[in-house]
Amino acid sequence: MKLSELCSQLLSGEACDDIDSFYLEIDDFEEVELVSRLSRIDGVLERLGPRWTSAYLLSLCSHVLSIVRIAGKVRGGTGSEMFLALSFNDFELHAQEGILLPSVFYYPGPEGLAFGNRRRHESSRVASAEIDVVRSVFEDAGMLAGFRFCESRADGPTGHDVVRVFAIPLSENGVR
Repeated sequence: MKLSELCSQLLSGEACDDIDSFYLEIDDFEEVELVSRLSRIDGVLERLGPRWTSAYLLSLCSHVLSIVRIAGKVRGGTGSEMFLALSFNDFELHAQEGILLPSVFYYPGPEGLAFGNRRRHESSRVASAEIDVVRSVFEDAGMLAGFRFCESRADGPTGHDVVRVFAIPLSENGVR
C-alpha cells in the first residue's frame, strides 16, 4: 500500500484537499468531511477492516487539521484566530458498519475562539456513549493523549438527538 496513492485516492477532489478553503469568509462555522462518499474508502476498508480504517482516517484527518493550523499561523492576523477541532457526527454509520468518519471543524474569529473555550470548559463532563466510541478510535490510532473530548447535542427529528463529538487538540490555543 503506497501512502501517496492512498492519500491521492481519498483526498483528491475533497474539500479538505484545498487548505485555502479553510480561510474563505464564512458566516459561522464549517465542518469539512475528510471523505464525502463512502465508496472512496472501499479499498482501505477492504485492506484494513472497519476498526483500522477508522483509525487510519482519524490519523489522516488529524494531519489535515495540523496543516490548517500551520497555514493559519503563517497567514497571521485573522488566519490564526480560529477554533479548530476534529468532529464526529455519524454514529449510525459506526453502529451499522463499524466506521467512524472524522471531519475538520473550524470556526474563525473571536466567536470561534469563544465557542472553543466553551467546548474546552465542557470537556470535563462525564463521557457519553458517543464520546466513548470516538475515544476508542483515538486509542487505536495511538492519539488519545493529545486531545480533549466533549459533545454537543441538539434536537433533531422526533426521538433523535443530533450529537457532535469534538476532539480538541490539547495544544490548540496554548491549552495543555
